[in-house]
Amino acid sequence: MSESCLVFDVSGDFAHFRKPETTSPAQTFGIPPRTTVAGMTAAILGLDRDSYYDTFSRESSRIAVQLRSPIRRISLGINILTTEGSSSKTKGIAVQLRSPIRRISLGINILTTEGSSSKTKGARPGRFVTSQRQQNVFETLCDPEYRLYVSLDDERLMDKLEQYLVAGKSHYALSLGLSEHLATHDFQGRYEIQRGQGDAVVDSVIPGESLGIVPDSESRYVTERVPGFMRSTADGRVSDGFQTVTYERNGQSIEIRDINYAQVGGETVVFG
Repeated sequence: MSESCLVFDVSGDFAHFRKPETTSPAQTFGIPPRTTVAGMTAAILGLDRDSYYDTFSRESSRIAVQLRSPIRRISLGINILTTEGSSSKTKGIAVQLRSPIRRISLGINILTTEGSSSKTKGARPGRFVTSQRQQNVFETLCDPEYRLYVSLDDERLMDKLEQYLVAGKSHYALSLGLSEHLATHDFQGRYEIQRGQGDAVVDSVIPGESLGIVPDSESRYVTERVPGFMRSTADGRVSDGFQTVTYERNGQSIEIRDINYAQVGGETVVFG
């Protein structure tokens, strides 16, 4: 088990971490699920799709997320372009909260081509559909910022990830959920993990149920059930476990009783 942790911030103009049980408008989690953090880390490293689930399994990885900005939500309309033969095999999705959560709703146009599963038919391959266009509304997070804590047992990948983060590079484009929501990362450092148990003031998202939270009248707590792990199948990938996580929607720390925690770079986090 690795006793070091890489810490880096990710931010962007918008983010959408879709709740799998919702349809339209598509709703979003306030924080990136664990599976999303794994995918973002894999994108930085240049790992192939569906190839990295064992690397980020329960036994071989530790991940925490901190919210760095208040959550603000809006609704946006987004145009989705699918191509002939495309499909989504993902059946599940799942970081420390570092900012307050803000939500908006956006309208989105769905643009399809012949062979897609949409009711819009008849377009020639490679040509845009000019009629019966559908716009989907996505609940979207504005100006999101998160601090990610990633620890892998694979020391070779840890060293490679550190090199990319120090250089400010990413093998694949980094995004916050949807590919349209591009993100940047800012390396904070590589730190030793110092473990503890007992009462603590936690800076990160807290995974687990029946938590001994000490209520604060000024805090607004959010609990969500998010995808935590993935596994490969013959048809692609499926969710292999969910996590219940709790955070304060403005990114404030949470006082909690009797919990296993870790000190990383002067901050208190709970790995999931």
